[in-house]
Amino acid sequence: MTHSIVSLSTATTSASLRSEYWAQALGTLCGRLRVDPFGAGTIDGHIDYATIRQLRLCQIEVSQHRIAHPASCPEPGRPVKVLFQTCGTSLFGQDGRHLVIAPGDCLIYDVSRPHVITSSALTKHHVVIIPRQLVEQRGVPLDPLLAQQVSAREGAGRLAHDFVLSAFREAPALAAGCELQVADTLLDLVLMPFFSETPFRGSGRAALSSRIKAFIRENLSDPDLGIEQLSAALDCTKRYLHMSFADEGTTITSYIWQKRLEKCLEELEFGPRPGMTLTDIAFSWGFSSSSHFTHLFKKRYGMPPSAIQRHAGAPARFGLARPADPGRVANGPDADRKRDPLSAA
Repeated sequence: MTHSIVSLSTATTSASLRSEYWAQALGTLCGRLRVDPFGAGTIDGHIDYATIRQLRLCQIEVSQHRIAHPASCPEPGRPVKVLFQTCGTSLFGQDGRHLVIAPGDCLIYDVSRPHVITSSALTKHHVVIIPRQLVEQRGVPLDPLLAQQVSAREGAGRLAHDFVLSAFREAPALAAGCELQVADTLLDLVLMPFFSETPFRGSGRAALSSRIKAFIRENLSDPDLGIEQLSAALDCTKRYLHMSFADEGTTITSYIWQKRLEKCLEELEFGPRPGMTLTDIAFSWGFSSSSHFTHLFKKRYGMPPSAIQRHAGAPARFGLARPADPGRVANGPDADRKRDPLSAA
């Protein structure tokens, strides 16, 4: 799979229409903006951009101009933007802050909030456009991202810029199997310079861990629920999911089995639903093997599920322990659901 680089240029448009064309070109990337040539007769601009997962990497070159997102046109769904200036100087204003962005500077800002960028001569910059939900998934507070400026001449900023350039150049040759990890690493790196003194990783892990648990709760009965499905649904690499869950003291796979066992125990303690056998209960909570269910149940609670069923309504007398993690046991197919093999367990 290739991620081709798309080009947008005012060179294909008459001089009188170039301001409007430039506004539309920017609008395809981050939402509608007001554009004017700031005293010049027209605007000459060129954009090359590539898309990796939900991230857009852009190289932009444009003559003197001014762009504005006025307060009268709120668009709360707009993305977060990271800009690396490589040529020329721009004046940036947002929420009462006024910054001078020179070559070697890196700027991050919330595109949904009113702002103005003025460039009195030719400017060039590399840009990463990030959907705001990706930032929120990492538990990163958005308010500190408003109009923040750091150096990309050295340190974390330089590392981030170098990786952005490499990712942009290699996007056309990027295999589908690695694009999620590339996007994940890219997002971490471009945010890192702005949180070097107040790391966001801890809160980001907690936020993603909560989302993992919520997804598991909502899909617990799905026998295919696992790390693959979580990775696709939350748009995170498996590595990042495991890192975010590390503080829970268990693995994601073990957590899923644990929650399934708890739901089965709950049904058994209070009596199964009418017509439900032990196998039916196990299958209704995502198990696809009765032997697998019995094994994990005995391991966790110290007795077979049939013992709970026989004494439904008086579980306290058994003093059920909730010890060991159910572990990473394969969930194999069950060959026979017509009879209930668990009732004799």
